[in-house]
Order: sequence, then structure tokens, then C-alpha cells
Amino acid sequence: MPFTVWSAFNDFRQNMVDLPTDTTDKARVSRDYLFDQITRLAYNNTDFPRLYNGNRSFVPFGSFARKTKVRPLDDIDVLVLMNGYGTYEYQLTIGSSCRLGISEPSSHLLQFVDETGYVNSTRVINRIKLHLFSISNYQKADLKKNMQAVVLNLKSYPWVFDIVPAVPMGNNGVINYYLIPDGYGNWIRTDPRIDARNITAVNSKHNGKFLGLMRLLKYWNNRAYYKPRLGSYYFETLVIKVFSSLWAEITDYPNAIRYFFEQCPTYLMTSCPDPKNLGGNLDANVTRDVKIKIRDFMIQQLQVADFALYYEKYSRHREAIAEWRKIFGSDFPIYG
Repeated sequence: MPFTVWSAFNDFRQNMVDLPTDTTDKARVSRDYLFDQITRLAYNNTDFPRLYNGNRSFVPFGSFARKTKVRPLDDIDVLVLMNGYGTYEYQLTIGSSCRLGISEPSSHLLQFVDETGYVNSTRVINRIKLHLFSISNYQKADLKKNMQAVVLNLKSYPWVFDIVPAVPMGNNGVINYYLIPDGYGNWIRTDPRIDARNITAVNSKHNGKFLGLMRLLKYWNNRAYYKPRLGSYYFETLVIKVFSSLWAEITDYPNAIRYFFEQCPTYLMTSCPDPKNLGGNLDANVTRDVKIKIRDFMIQQLQVADFALYYEKYSRHREAIAEWRKIFGSDFPIYG
């Protein structure tokens, strides 16, 4: 049992927030095995989408890849890169979905063209699902509700893989971005490499302390008992905004969490463009009423954090830990 705020946060991260090391290791081995299975499927089945380029055919993305995943590990996101030879992009409107056309009749994606004359992303997903379902080591393969991925359930582990087909777009071997399904048969732009660079830059700026802080704050966001919960990617973007502008280095989690509650309401109440500049605003579907509820709750949490820091300043760790339990809930350690 912890007797200091520092040890309480350390225990909390190890036992409730951060993924166990053995879970992370098993997940990575499981992910590599999946890559091998998909590669075999592409090699042995002519109706499976042709892959982009050997080991470069897979791009891990999402919170597991960015090391911002909190317990439990429930899903792992993967881009499966397809060979986009002989295709072109037709943008419908700026910042929205696009269509994928065929410029060369030898393109392997020709088999997925629908009555509109364009490559139908839903047909691609369904074909991948059909073949993944045939692998005996996996329990089942379903379409995700948003129709943008194949959800692959495993027999031996509790997590699932969200498998997203993607077409690299660029010139002369340089990938500028990727096209992924939009859920309606068309495609949208994305580039998880930008997200990885952004979070790595902030973590480096704060001498490696940012990722642990991010996970603590995501745990707080997931506690939707007294407030609405923000989407994971949107919330991560807000946290990055807050600490990108902090000139000083993060020294400890309690003060950094207090700083977040103080600064985030300003970013929350303004629009949040896609940090990749490839899509619409991340808060497009978050109403002003929801934002106000979360803002007001952050202000209340700021007051609680102030009390916790005050008690810690005078070595009253029992009272300080009790205040942090008001922020993180009953899973935060008890003093003593």
C-alpha cells in the first residue's frame, strides 16, 4: 500500500493503467503472426487483394501502436497496404470522401470495381473478411459497425484485430498518404505516420514522460460516470495540443494533470482540425452542450487537483491521495 503520492501514482499506473509487459509482447507476436497469414493469403489466392511491397505491406496504427493504449487491451489496429498500381484518386469534394478509379486494365483492383466504374471499398473489405474467416486459428471475422474494417477475433487472446485495407498514394515510390474505406463504398485519406511523429515529438520534448501522462489522462477520460466521454483520438489530440504549447518540461504527473485541467477547456471549446490535414474537424459531431459539460467538469477537477497538491506540499499524503481518488476513482490506491 502506498504512503506517498508518488508511490500511489506508480502503483496505479502499474496495476490499473499501463498494459502489462507480457501482454504487450504477446500482442506483438500475435500481430506479426497475422501479418504472415495475410501475406500467405495474398500469395495463394488470386482473388485476394495484391499487397503493396513485402514487409512494407503493413502499417500498425492506433493507440496500441502509439503506446497510448490503457487497460484492457481490447483491439489492435492495422493498415493492410494494397498494390495500387493503375489507380487514380477522384476527389468528390475537398476534405470528404473520394473515389478510386482504374487507369490501367491490368490493375489487380479491377476485380473490385462496381457499377459506378470505381473500386468499391466495401467489396474489398468483404473479400478480405471471406479469406480471413478461412484461417482455423482465428475464431471469426466480421465487418466493423462503421464498415471501415474487418474485425478479427482470436481463439487464444481476448483482443481483436481491426484490419483496414489501404491504398498508398504518391509518386516515385514516395507515399504521401493512404486511402482507406469510408464505410459507404468510397475512400477517405489518412496517414497514421503523422500521428506517430506528433506524439513522438511531444514525448521527446518532455523527456519521455508524456506517454505515461497520456495514458493516465485517457484513463480519466474513459471514466464517464460524471461527464460525457470524448472519442479516444480526439481526446489524444487535445492532450497533445495542451502539452505541445507547454514551454517547461513535465516533471511529475500530479502537476501535469493539474495543468491539463487548467488549460484543456480553452482547446476544448474551440474547433479541432484534423492534425493530419486530411479530413474534417475531429469535433464535428461533438455538440456545444457536451463540450460545456466536460469543460465544467474539468474546472471542478482542477479544484480537486489543487487540494491534492496543497496537501502533498505539506506532506499530508493521506489527504492528497484521497483527493486523487476523487479524480481517478476507487481503483486509485488507498493510503497505507
